[in-house]
This record gives sequence, C-alpha cells and structure tokens, in this order.
Amino acid sequence: MAKLFTLILIAISFSIALCEENDNTKTVVEMQPRSIPMAIDIFELEEKQKLSKSSVYNRALSCFSKPFGDKHGRSTNVHETVHGINNALSNSKRGYRGFYCGTSRGLWLKEPDIDMLDIIPNIPNVLREYRYSLYFVRQLKYWRDVALYPVDEWSAYICGAECAVDDYNQNIFSKDKSDSVSGALEFSVYCTALAKTVKEKDQEYWDDYPHFKNTIKFFLVRSEKVFFEGRFIFPSDRQESLLEKLQNHNEAKPIRDFLIKEFDGVFIK
Repeated sequence: MAKLFTLILIAISFSIALCEENDNTKTVVEMQPRSIPMAIDIFELEEKQKLSKSSVYNRALSCFSKPFGDKHGRSTNVHETVHGINNALSNSKRGYRGFYCGTSRGLWLKEPDIDMLDIIPNIPNVLREYRYSLYFVRQLKYWRDVALYPVDEWSAYICGAECAVDDYNQNIFSKDKSDSVSGALEFSVYCTALAKTVKEKDQEYWDDYPHFKNTIKFFLVRSEKVFFEGRFIFPSDRQESLLEKLQNHNEAKPIRDFLIKEFDGVFIK
C-alpha cells in the first residue's frame, strides 16, 4: 500500500469530482449534487498485476494476485476479487476492516461496538430482498461478530455493477445478463440499516468517527450512480419492486427518513 490521501466529493452543477491531494481530477461523473464536502481517507493499493487501467475490470484485478476467474463472467470475477482484496486488507490491521473502493484504492473502517444481530431489526421486512436470507441468515454463524460484513458485500456488489456497466459501455460485454446492478441497491438498504443501528447503539462511534458516515455516503452515492446507469441495461422486475418500496412503502419509512436526514436522500430524491 502506498501513500495515504484524502478523497473529496465536490458537487458542481450536476457532477461530482473525485480529487486527490494534488487536485488532479481522477473521474467526473454525471450525478445529482449531494451535500458537500465529504472527506474520506483512502490509500493507493499495491499493484499485483501489471494491467492497463482502461477498465473497471483491470483496475480491480491489478490489485490482487489470484483473481477469481471469468468462468461466471467478468463482473462476477471483479465481485469475488474485491472480496479477496477486502479480506487481505482486513487481516492486516487489527480492529479495522479494509475495503476496496474503486480505482485501485482502498480504505479502512474501524469496527463499531455492535454485531450483525443488532442490524436485523432495522431492516424492514418489505425491503428484505432475495439476498437477505444468504447474508443475514445462513452466513450469520460465520459473521455475527463482524458488524461491517455487509460493507464487504456491498463494496463487491458495487464494483461488480460498475464493471458490468463499464464493459457494456465499452462493448466488451453484450447485453445478455440481467440483475447485474440490483445488488448495489439491495445492499444500500442493508448498509443504511447498519448506519442507523450504529447511530442508535454506538453513539460515541457515530459522533466521533465521521469517516464511517462519510464512507457510507460515498458508497451510497456510487451505488445510486451505477444503479441508475445500469437499471435499464440490466433490467430486473425485482429491483424495480425494491426501488418502488424503498421510495414509497409505509414500512420502509424508517430507512427512507434516515436516508433523507443523514445522507441527502440518496435513492429517494
């Protein structure tokens, strides 16, 4: 891992720019403006493979020496490779979890004083989509004490979705797979519930460690962007139903209100 720097999201008109400490703009993407500034400490990951940085796929795979492989598709390879990166980072710093955050960079999050069971009551039944039973039921015996486990999955789903959309835009991947971006939306719900739980049960962490809230918002903004970019490229009735419930269903109001109050209404307005 190389130098540490700060990533700042700056809303200008209808764009957000990702900037390094030297103010060189890395990417500019079309997006509704969100509350700013938002500073996140991120670091450059060590290059494990020399690959062109011309695609989301290559930028992720360059950071891991043993990628998952393309048997199940390039976006799945990126998803699983991100898990490998996250695991390697998390095993290298006690009391923290590490996450790949795109563009060959990573970040740390200190672990809050909650567990996975604390999160579940804050996930409305109406917003529990098909991945819920895997990650919050069957996987619970392995990850109960790791409250940031949903962020691990979220980062992988975001990057997989970004790869799918990027490949489609570069004519690398044909339009033959649905559901490539729904995971970014689904885990936005679950990780909003995580943030809500942290605020309720570990107030000191929430108040004194703004890096957590800023990271959740950064991932929410990325999720919103890639979801709406890929929503109709990779259509899914279930993702449309989940979005409609998140935005309108009475039972989803606690999550919706929290998104509006704490995260500028990402996915809501």
